[in-house]
Amino acid sequence: MCGIFGYIGDKDAEKVITEGLKRLEYRGYDSWGIAVKKDDKIHIHKKIGEIGDVEEIKQLPGAFVGIGHTRWATHGGVTKNNAHPHFSTDMSFVVAQNGIVENFQELKSMLEEKGFKFETQTDTEVIVRLIELKLRDIKELREAARLAFLDLKGRNTIIILEQNTDHIIAIRNGSPLVAGISADRKEYFLASDILSFAHHTDQVVFMNDYQMVEIKDRKLSLFEVENGNEIEYKIQKVEPGEVNIDKEGHEHFMIKEIIEQQYTIKEATNYTKDELAELVEALKSAKNVYTVGAGTAGYAAGQIAYYLRKIAKLNAVELKSYEMESYKDLIGEGDIMIAISQSGETADTIEALEFTKKNGAKIASIVNMMGSTTTRMSDYKFYSRSGPEICVASTKAFTAQVSWGYLLANAVVDKFEEAKANIAKVSESLQNYFTEELFEQIKSLVDRIKDQEHFFVLGRGMNYYVSLEGALKVKEITYKHFEGFAAGELKHGVIALVDKGTPVFCIVSDDEVKNDMVSAAAEVNARGAFTVGIGDNPKQAFFEDFIEAPQAGDLSPITNVIPFQLISYFLGVVLGNNIDKPRNLAKSVTVK
Repeated sequence: MCGIFGYIGDKDAEKVITEGLKRLEYRGYDSWGIAVKKDDKIHIHKKIGEIGDVEEIKQLPGAFVGIGHTRWATHGGVTKNNAHPHFSTDMSFVVAQNGIVENFQELKSMLEEKGFKFETQTDTEVIVRLIELKLRDIKELREAARLAFLDLKGRNTIIILEQNTDHIIAIRNGSPLVAGISADRKEYFLASDILSFAHHTDQVVFMNDYQMVEIKDRKLSLFEVENGNEIEYKIQKVEPGEVNIDKEGHEHFMIKEIIEQQYTIKEATNYTKDELAELVEALKSAKNVYTVGAGTAGYAAGQIAYYLRKIAKLNAVELKSYEMESYKDLIGEGDIMIAISQSGETADTIEALEFTKKNGAKIASIVNMMGSTTTRMSDYKFYSRSGPEICVASTKAFTAQVSWGYLLANAVVDKFEEAKANIAKVSESLQNYFTEELFEQIKSLVDRIKDQEHFFVLGRGMNYYVSLEGALKVKEITYKHFEGFAAGELKHGVIALVDKGTPVFCIVSDDEVKNDMVSAAAEVNARGAFTVGIGDNPKQAFFEDFIEAPQAGDLSPITNVIPFQLISYFLGVVLGNNIDKPRNLAKSVTVK
């Protein structure tokens, strides 16, 4: 959700920043802007919609310093004027921001009383004017920015470019910020994640909340926002190194990432028994085990909790990170919280971890972004190793994290090697799954249901969270009303929604609840539903179509979710939607 990129170096700043912003596209945005400095003047280029090629941007040869921003609108509409960065009144500096200023209206009223004029509808402009107010008494921009930042409420990260010198300041709180330094110290980068500059350098400085970074005179300095004191920092070398963000011949990132799951579920579990041992022992002695996440990661958290109960026989409870208020006084010493996140920067999840840590509970995490806030808060940290997931709708990160959870649960009961073998077998079966025949079957199904508006997905047992995630995946890309339910709820109200022709998807595995799922399919079929089966048990009389998934035993939630991902993709294509960047959605939800 929004992206920041800053650059000081010896290359064309517009080109470097544009490439950096394109690598941040996955975070979601509706407008964008670039500000570069040349001849002691700041030049701004803003645009609504997608980031174009660098050739489309007004060229300024000799501009080697600048900042860029991708905006996801919160305060004020999607307009060129509201896009970042924003100028100060005297045009001596510009500011871009990720986050929300929660006391925006209060600050704006105060500033208007002091004579400041506002040109946009954004809360970001309040930050600009607040810095100007501080500059009336304090002539140093860094100090004025620090004091202004202390007046802000909410999670905000800002970046500032000054007119007269090669000078960038940035402050972090909540929304992520990381610095990159080239090996020869000639180039400096500031960005919302490592991925955006990973092709330039692998040397980074991770910033914590309420820290301020200043790049001036080709030197990087770090300060505490609270008191302005300079602090030491550590340069860390990280991999990803050279990361290729390419569709590799596919029309969209989404279909590429769906197909990649044949490898990513195995890569996510590329841990040794010893690497899991410390967490395994902690889980065995924990009073309570909680899994937490939001959105797709929340459903992965639910599936992992299921495995920890069903396989490991642990008292594991899944929680939604945005509904943690009633648990604040219940989670404490002796408990373990396992956080699931793709970006590792999800605001709701981080807030849940903050009070978890404060209460003395231990934190474990599985994320897909190295160096994230969630990872740095964790006592036991793991990566899903899915590689860049560019499509806003998560596919391979979900199945990777579920695969890791399955391995963890089995490790608790000394079935680590058996679980590894099972995962390898599923990975191998998926390598023969993505056939043209399967795609044609799904395209044919899509053609039959494309004009419907309401759809239902029923799951039970280990496929309950698949019903929720499968429905979410389709609604994200198609904008159709897809709703997932526990099949047991059918007779308790859901069946009232089933009318003649209503598409109902039933997830059927060869497991202990198979007969219950078949009964549910029969019930909706008797009421005129267009019933579609998904799973590894196709020989049933009640389905008008059945999309078979590889047999996978306890790993069936991984294989059964893939047909929904493919339905989402092909239905979205038929409807003409923006597959990789669906409307109103952001990949990394860094504000609440």
